[in-house]
Formats: sequence, structure tokens, C-alpha cells
Amino acid sequence: MTAKKEQLNVTVFTPQHKIRGMLHLVQNSRLSDILNTESMTRDFLPITDAAITDLRNDITVHAPFISVNKKMIELVIEEHEPTEAS
Repeated sequence: MTAKKEQLNVTVFTPQHKIRGMLHLVQNSRLSDILNTESMTRDFLPITDAAITDLRNDITVHAPFISVNKKMIELVIEEHEPTEAS
């Protein structure tokens, strides 16, 4: 059995990267719920259609799926308008 998922268009900042893509949440949960959950099974955020920009050299790579370690996240912005992968 699989849980229904919702997608949020987000920009995530880590010390060295800016990541834009679709964050997948369990249906009826909030972004703050997944960020504040202390659990070994939820240490990573699943992001699809990711554009990862290295903040040191401004090089962007694209990936269909990444998992971001929550311990590395400095800022998450929920985008209300579709963003272009840059």
C-alpha cells in the first residue's frame, strides 16, 4: 500500500547549493511537519525534477530525483508560482 502524495514547488538552500524542484509530502501534511519530524526514516527530503546550483561557481545540474539531508538545509521557500529550472 502506498500513501498518497502531494507536491510542493520549493527552493531549498544548503551551505553550498540552491535546489529547485518538487518536494513530495504525504497527503494532508505540511512543509513544516516534514521539516520538524525527528525520525531516522525521515532524515531526507525527496525532491524530483531538481535543478541543483552550486553557489560557489553558479554551475547548475539537473536530476530527476534527489534526497536532501535535512541537517544540511538552511532555508526552504515554498514557491507559489511555477519556477523555471535554472
